[in-house]
Amino acid sequence: MATETEFATHEWWESYKETVNSDPEMQVRGHDKFSENFYVEIGDERVLLEMDGGRIANLVPNPTLNHQWSFGVEGDREAWEEFVQETPPAFNHEIIASHYRSAVRNEDGHLMLTGNNKKIFQNLRAFQRTLDLMRVAHNNGGS
Repeated sequence: MATETEFATHEWWESYKETVNSDPEMQVRGHDKFSENFYVEIGDERVLLEMDGGRIANLVPNPTLNHQWSFGVEGDREAWEEFVQETPPAFNHEIIASHYRSAVRNEDGHLMLTGNNKKIFQNLRAFQRTLDLMRVAHNNGGS
């Protein structure tokens, strides 16, 4: 069952923040160490997630040069809408599979990682959980 809140609106991001910050698994995966800021770019819209110990401290729409981040995830709106489906299609069900399709196979319609690869892989489990919780937030708790 999809949420009544439209994907990637201000209300949706606030609901997502609550989902991440209250998730018991995120507390284990983030365990006070996941404090790398990253952005999510959906089409032409970018939102910076400022992480503090595995929690989203701030959501910053349209970050500027005064903001800092280590990495990001970019994709068109259609790819993100597939990613947040309760049962997403193959290759848009998790970030590494999606990135592989974009970066290695040069296929359209998938998500792409950008930025500091070392920081991505140092924080991969917590980062992936944070992204997977987009699906949970979007589907009213479904995953």
